Amino acid sequence: MATSQWRLIASICFMALAGLSAKVVGAETDKPPFYQVQWQGKSAYLLGSIHIGRADFYPLPTQIETALGKAKGLVVEVDINKVDSTALLQQYGRADKTKGLDWQSRDKQTVESMTPYCAATANVCQSIQSFAPWLQATQVNLLRYNDLGYSTDYGVDMQLMARYATLPVYPLETAESQFQLLASFNSQEQWSMVREAISASDAELLSLITAWRSGNETELDSIMQEQMGGEGDTKMLEKILWQRNHVMADGIIKLMGSTDVTSPLFVVVGAGHVVGDKSVVQLLEQAGAKVSACWKQTCQ
Repeated sequence: MATSQWRLIASICFMALAGLSAKVVGAETDKPPFYQVQWQGKSAYLLGSIHIGRADFYPLPTQIETALGKAKGLVVEVDINKVDSTALLQQYGRADKTKGLDWQSRDKQTVESMTPYCAATANVCQSIQSFAPWLQATQVNLLRYNDLGYSTDYGVDMQLMARYATLPVYPLETAESQFQLLASFNSQEQWSMVREAISASDAELLSLITAWRSGNETELDSIMQEQMGGEGDTKMLEKILWQRNHVMADGIIKLMGSTDVTSPLFVVVGAGHVVGDKSVVQLLEQAGAKVSACWKQTCQ
């Protein structure tokens, strides 16, 4: 199974902001990555999420819903209710000719890839021409998921923030830091994201969702790791995933150690952050926290 750079971005970043007959299990039998964290007498629940979904994701499995009912605060990547997306898009999401990010600067390989796609979806290509390539890739990605019956409206973080709007919200990052990160990749890397967004198969799109719903953490980790062997890809993993894992783990520890924050907390971050040997889970354990996998034992 091939894994694309844009899939990595879409699955773990804030922006990532039923067409097939594939069998999908009900939410009650789902087992997404879910943990309990204990640190200095305080506790938190940690859920690895995806930022797209559909109605049959909800309600979440009983053990997760029970934990949500106990939560005294919601910890998220970004507090979406405090984001000025218009200003951020204007600053980081526009095509920049001086950096080779405008439509006319597309390389031959990208033009060849986009030509048949744009012939079939002229309205889409017309609407994204003024965007930076990373944002074009994100939009194509979201549109393809929409065609398969999935939407950011049913993303786990979006749903939880809407359902538990009375809880205090503690962001681990800022939207601007995520926009800056995506905009920091060079033109070659960004146009590669666009090509991958167009060429990936529907099966590849759905594999991430299947792995998440089934709780297959090995597969989730593979999705993040495959085709990341080159120098550029390793840099992308380092910047998008591993460096942010440190920010998130440090933020969780800080919140749990604060006398101003009541536990238990419910933490929801992209699933890519909680799997693998450089994950938030591993970093929390290295910091001295006790982390328990809730599907292997019933968390308190």
